Amino acid sequence: MDDDKRKDGEGLKSGGEKYYSYSFGERPPGGESREDAPERRGGARPARPPAAKRARDGDFKVSFDFEREYEDAPDDRPLRLRRERRTGCLGGVMLTVFIICVSLIAASLLWLAATDVLGFGNSSEEVLVTVPSDFTIDGVADILEGAGLIKYKSVFKLYSGFANSEEVIVPGTYVLRMNYDYRALVNGMTPKGKKAVIDLVFPEGYTAAEIFRKLAENGVCSEEDLRDAAANYDFDYEFLKDLPRGDRRRLEGYLFPNTYTFYIGDSAPRVIKKFLDDFNLKFKPEYYDRAAELGCSAREILIVASIIEREAGADSDRGKIASVIYNRLKNPDTPRLEIDATIYYAIAETGEAFSTALESPYNTYRAEGLPPGPISNPGEASVKAALYPEDTPYYYYALSNAEDRHHEFFKTYEEHSAFVNSGEYGG
Repeated sequence: MDDDKRKDGEGLKSGGEKYYSYSFGERPPGGESREDAPERRGGARPARPPAAKRARDGDFKVSFDFEREYEDAPDDRPLRLRRERRTGCLGGVMLTVFIICVSLIAASLLWLAATDVLGFGNSSEEVLVTVPSDFTIDGVADILEGAGLIKYKSVFKLYSGFANSEEVIVPGTYVLRMNYDYRALVNGMTPKGKKAVIDLVFPEGYTAAEIFRKLAENGVCSEEDLRDAAANYDFDYEFLKDLPRGDRRRLEGYLFPNTYTFYIGDSAPRVIKKFLDDFNLKFKPEYYDRAAELGCSAREILIVASIIEREAGADSDRGKIASVIYNRLKNPDTPRLEIDATIYYAIAETGEAFSTALESPYNTYRAEGLPPGPISNPGEASVKAALYPEDTPYYYYALSNAEDRHHEFFKTYEEHSAFVNSGEYGG
């Protein structure tokens, strides 16, 4: 394009770039001066030349490429707040699904806890649970979980705190069912609950030590507690009133043999009381009268009966053995009973070897008269034999048949010795 066809002050650079030519003091296209541009851009305003220099230079033409000179200048457009990015319908659906999933999980957990609390889905199988004397709710929860009766200990402990369970549960062994809810489980471990029981048979002739051992082996009570109660507990029976407490053999002879039903984990006094109640029932009032007729106390009758129980094997021998004991007691020529069973009783707890030279008041080879106490707990047949002995001339007896424990009886020591040294002796 010709120069005269262009507007005044406008031109093109090589390459087509536009530039402007204007006099100093004129405004560039857009209506703003060069001095104003930096303020518009927010930059520092350039220093103006001194007035003297301006006057000297006067007006002059300047070519200035605005696009190139200000291409790196910051954008002076007003700032806009960025809008939050919206998730739209998809985000809402995802949030809803998340809430539903969390709700389902929470509901499932609550349902599982509820089924445990209410005992849903379990069988009616019975389970034995033992609550120790020093129990805690934490310990009870462990026991119940170990027995499969609960699944969530924390839930049970929470319930127990709310129901004050620790105040109502009592030690013992109980029968609980797998389908019991928490309330039934707690009630089942109170005095209202069903305690576990066991039937035990105690044959005639057992000693107190053997009885206590069997009770302990079957979980009824500990041997230590039983021995302590036997020696020291104040049982309220007339037949015990003259026996001083503190003697570990105090109840020997009074623990009547029978079949008894016991609670598992019961107290020692209550356990022993079952035996004593039975003795009180079986040792009838007429037995006391008969003992007096024989010139004996009821306790002496028990001592004789306990010896008969340990010596006799056949029922037919009981009355004869009783007669031998009484004959020897009455005859000054035979002041000692010389019965092996009394020595065996003395060494049962010490583990010593059998010896007729044993230093013990129960050694009837050395001590005269009856031993200081019963050596077993006799049954009614032996008690009756002691009260009603046969009338015989015998002073000795010896075992003739080891299988049925039948005895032969003799009047003299010589007859007895001859039998013992024969092949017929069964001892």
